Amino acid sequence: FNMVTVIIIYESLNAYLYFKSREVKREGKISLRVFDMNEENAVTLNSLFFRKTIVFLSNKIDEKVLRHEEGHVKQFNYIYAFLVSIAAVQPLAKIIVILGILLGKFILWKMERDADLYAYFKYGIKYESDAKRPNSRIERLKEWIFDSHPPDWVRTKGEYYEKKVGLVKLLLNDLLS
Repeated sequence: FNMVTVIIIYESLNAYLYFKSREVKREGKISLRVFDMNEENAVTLNSLFFRKTIVFLSNKIDEKVLRHEEGHVKQFNYIYAFLVSIAAVQPLAKIIVILGILLGKFILWKMERDADLYAYFKYGIKYESDAKRPNSRIERLKEWIFDSHPPDWVRTKGEYYEKKVGLVKLLLNDLLS
């Protein structure tokens, strides 16, 4: 893939969500839209063509989810910058791409944590989940790798909401304890 292809794919995914959803409300410059997929979640569209749009994947706007996504609207568009960076280094050695993917994963965790911290410090909303922490380190590592957020059992801990505790420390504490 070249850079143009990567951007077209990313923008197409955003366009799909935008045009399949319908606007139900505006909060200042933020468009709130719904696309009923019966999933209690939302996606922030913050791309070149679709900015400041939150698409809820159900017919209801959940206040907790809204405040988390509001945090994403206020963030620099790391995903777009990441995609452009990865596309630009593709002709280089594969090791750079692997390092880029690892950096991208860390950036996703950071973005999600920053949105959680935003919802917590601005609205007093902590992430809630009944997810149990697996006993196996391999299973815990898989959760860290294959989810865009830190694992649910980490997001519900008090130390997750302490700004001075870094993501690497949270990861290592989870995997080594």
